[in-house]
Amino acid sequence: MRKHLLNSIYSVILFLVAACAGQVSTPIVSPPDIKPAPQTPTPVVSQADLEKEEQAIYASFLKNNSETIVIQKDTSTRWLPSSEDELKQRMDYIASGLPNASNETLDNFFQRNRQSTHLAPDMQLGVHYILVSADEFSAVMDQPNGWEAFYKKYSPAGYMQFSRVGFNNTVDQAIVYVGSIPGPMMGGGNYYLLERKGGQWSIREQVLAWVS
Repeated sequence: MRKHLLNSIYSVILFLVAACAGQVSTPIVSPPDIKPAPQTPTPVVSQADLEKEEQAIYASFLKNNSETIVIQKDTSTRWLPSSEDELKQRMDYIASGLPNASNETLDNFFQRNRQSTHLAPDMQLGVHYILVSADEFSAVMDQPNGWEAFYKKYSPAGYMQFSRVGFNNTVDQAIVYVGSIPGPMMGGGNYYLLERKGGQWSIREQVLAWVS
């Protein structure tokens, strides 16, 4: 009796072992690591590189000039907004006139021109030029024949104005104001959108700032 019982138990154990051996275990697979898509870092542009490109843009407006160019030393955009509303109106006007300008280029232009600064006296512009400060202009223009005195002291061609240049992050788009004042009640200025291709800056769009 005991032997028969043991044989039965042994048979059950063999059956269970065989059943377990016949099952295919499902491996536990860890989920793959999800990595964020690589982002292209914004290039870091040095101040020296910005100044070099800024001067290249100024120089692009002075080509084929054999005479001495008089440039106002104080940067100008021909407007000094007295309130945030006036600033917004001017920003909207320039943005509408330069529809292909990126927001970062526009923002940088306004940021760099919130106040007037002095142009560097050692700019490489490819032409002979002189910088004349606002005080020097006033000293000449306050004379009885101001413009005649200006022509005699500086140049019969008048003078030019430049703003600081606003760039996008990749420094291949820029906005600048350029004014030309040849004499009393004469002249005009524009805001220009420029693009850099093949190392050269060229005008893509422009919008009038003022005219006299």
